[in-house]
Amino acid sequence: MKKIFYGIVGGIIAVSMLGASASAISLAPCPDDSNKAECERQQAEILRRQEAGEPTTKSVDQTSSEVAPTFVTELDDAEQSVGLWAGKSLLLAGNNLTTTTDVKNGLLFVAGNNLRLDGISEYGFVFGNIVKFTGQTERDLYLAGNVITLAHDAKIGRDVFAASGELRVETDLAGDLSVTADRVIINSDVTISGNVNIIADIIEFGNGVNIGGKLVYNDNARVSGADSVVYKEIEVYHVQEVSAEARLVAAFYAKFLSIAGLFLIVALILALYSGLHDKIETEANAARLGVNLALGLGTLVVVPVVAIFAFLTMVAAPLGIIALLIYLICLYLAQGFTGLWLGHLVVEKLFKLKGNAFVEALIGIVILGLLALVPFVGIVTGFVSMIIGLGLIVNCIKPRKSDKNAKKLTKTSKAGKVAKK
Repeated sequence: MKKIFYGIVGGIIAVSMLGASASAISLAPCPDDSNKAECERQQAEILRRQEAGEPTTKSVDQTSSEVAPTFVTELDDAEQSVGLWAGKSLLLAGNNLTTTTDVKNGLLFVAGNNLRLDGISEYGFVFGNIVKFTGQTERDLYLAGNVITLAHDAKIGRDVFAASGELRVETDLAGDLSVTADRVIINSDVTISGNVNIIADIIEFGNGVNIGGKLVYNDNARVSGADSVVYKEIEVYHVQEVSAEARLVAAFYAKFLSIAGLFLIVALILALYSGLHDKIETEANAARLGVNLALGLGTLVVVPVVAIFAFLTMVAAPLGIIALLIYLICLYLAQGFTGLWLGHLVVEKLFKLKGNAFVEALIGIVILGLLALVPFVGIVTGFVSMIIGLGLIVNCIKPRKSDKNAKKLTKTSKAGKVAKK
């Protein structure tokens, strides 16, 4: 049966190949771009050779057309900007940037300080401080910045999504407008065909604003001109304001959970690694503080750089992933190691008491947690404790000469006992 099956399949393939070779070549349609005329000329030459019985696989003036490179970098010294073409998409970055570049059938990414954008793109992604958009998008536009203006010359094919300090809309929109901002201004005689969703502190509508869909905004916003707006439906939703006391309680509750979780992990490490407390005790002096700070700062900077370089190589890429995972774990554990170190200083150095490792860890972690709640002070203490903790982790993992000598003494004593026996 297998021989019959293979014979049938082989016959079908052979007949198909003979039929394909005897039939005319089916050529794909030429793309509608600048090389279309050259493509059609080459296809006509291939068909002519086929009819004349000449080989059709021979190269047909392939040097006459060039394939554009996928990645192209452009520098503009006048505007101090850099552009990167990735196929049909463009990434632009600069300080004071004015561009009229068209990115047809592609994505436009722009980032900078003061941006004036006038060009065509399929999608637009804009991030800047002051943004004035006068361009055109075939589909959606995404904006983030401090002061954003959609000028009256702008043409947006579909929806607009914005997050800003102030957004001013001067042009008609074909789709929806979704915005989160401190202040939203929609100028007079603007027509928005879709829905308008606003989260803002101040909302200002000009005269003759026409909204084809639903108008939605928060009830605690200061709104002016809403009576003159024409809309299909309106929804004013309630925002529950949280009191200062409730925010404080929530902060203490979150910090309590953070302290409890970190203490449980440090306690588990102490239970599994009985020599950790002894190593922390040797680090609890002024001379070792500078060493731990330097070592922790070096670890904070060097490890990510080495991991990134590892990603650039095929062989060391898995090592880079593992290094980053361990690095993130150490960043979290750093506060716990610093807490154990600080608790030891408080209990045994400050109060001259003989403390338990678990008690010292709890005291130190609680102190760091409470300091983190203090504005500005918490940021500084959190950063310093992270650096010290990284240094402590490296020093506690790194084998020492004293540990090696202790192992040698243990082996020697065991060998002596065996010899006596």
